[in-house]
Amino acid sequence: MIKRACLLLSLTALSGAICAEQTDSCAGLDGTALTLCRSNQQTLQLQQQLEQQLQEQKERQNQLDKQQREVQQQLETMRLQNETLRKQLEREAVTRPASPVTAAAAASTRSADLKSWKAENPWYGTDYARTQFATRYMKRLEKEQPDLVGRELLDAVSAKVNETFPVKR
Repeated sequence: MIKRACLLLSLTALSGAICAEQTDSCAGLDGTALTLCRSNQQTLQLQQQLEQQLQEQKERQNQLDKQQREVQQQLETMRLQNETLRKQLEREAVTRPASPVTAAAAASTRSADLKSWKAENPWYGTDYARTQFATRYMKRLEKEQPDLVGRELLDAVSAKVNETFPVKR
């Protein structure tokens, strides 16, 4: 039993020495050659670390570029939707003749309703998904229920948004 343990210990030490020699390319050198070899090894390791860091930076930059493209696409989509809404409002203003006093009063009421509604729904304009949903749902409601206008329309939209996007607490 002791012989077996000694033999196993000797084999382990021998295999460790063999592995150490295989991994150390500077083994067997001495003096200036050994110093130069070690210096070259350190330089190579440093270069490999720098290449790895450079690759990681490239990957991060690619991710940032991708995110920037996505944000730009979202902004362009929102710009186009705003333009479409503006044109729709212009068409509606042209098709609905009203006296200047009545139109101004209605615009003032709509503006006040919209301001108070936005104050109660801070997600509007900041949460892209909710804002998009609200805009689309409002268009649908206006077509399906043309008599639903003003604050009633806005409240119906926020109720649907809150139902679709429940608040997480």
